[in-house]
Amino acid sequence: MNNTHLRLPSVLAALVLLLASSFPVHADEGAAFLRNLHEFRVNNFMALSNYYRYSATNDSAARDTIRELMGEATRNLQAVSESGANVLTDEQIASLRSEFGTFSELMAQNVSDVTEIGYPDLRLVGEMANQAVALSNVAQELYAQARDSSQTPVKPEVETARSASVLMAQMLSRYAARSYSPVTQTFQGASGLAPLDEQARELDDLLGDFVMSTGEGDLRGTAVEIKTKWGFIRDSYINYNKQNVVFVIERYSRSILDELDSAVSSLENA
Repeated sequence: MNNTHLRLPSVLAALVLLLASSFPVHADEGAAFLRNLHEFRVNNFMALSNYYRYSATNDSAARDTIRELMGEATRNLQAVSESGANVLTDEQIASLRSEFGTFSELMAQNVSDVTEIGYPDLRLVGEMANQAVALSNVAQELYAQARDSSQTPVKPEVETARSASVLMAQMLSRYAARSYSPVTQTFQGASGLAPLDEQARELDDLLGDFVMSTGEGDLRGTAVEIKTKWGFIRDSYINYNKQNVVFVIERYSRSILDELDSAVSSLENA
């Protein structure tokens, strides 16, 4: 009897320690789940941007980048599907896979057309552009649901930076469409997107909020640098001019995306 009384506190203590130790695992899984779903959206838009460049220049480096980005998006989706975070249903994951499958098929066909024939099928390019937006919308809905249902706390600064990243990637794909592709109008009107100048002003607000949220220190310096780089190309997005050097716009946009990604990593590890 006495031995039973002695063992009970020990058993309870061990159970409490076991439960407590499981929380960081679930938190890590939830954070990784959201990270992969976010990166999935960005990678798809960046693949689309590189497609437009490839369709106009037949640059093998752009084609290789498309393959790399589509591969990354595939790995992101696989990680989301296999996640132990358990925040989405099998049906929701299947829906996302289906939308991505359609986008992937269109991308493969459009790349093949340029490679084999030398020019794109504008109808298929328009379908791919619309599918990219539809895919992003589905991913955004699932991301928001996962974020709100997950027990993983997400810092507001991280959400602001991620929103800015997705918007920057989408804007870059639209800018590339205007600069490289005759199918511009098809993409500009895809799925009721706001005009590019309105999106640019939305990015103004997001980056301003991000700077204000970072306080002092290295992260503040990074945020200010991001906003400075954006200021350099902002007018090109708002007042499109074919005489603008698209390579410069692309380079600064990619740099902004890289620095936002680094900032998010710093915030998550803080």
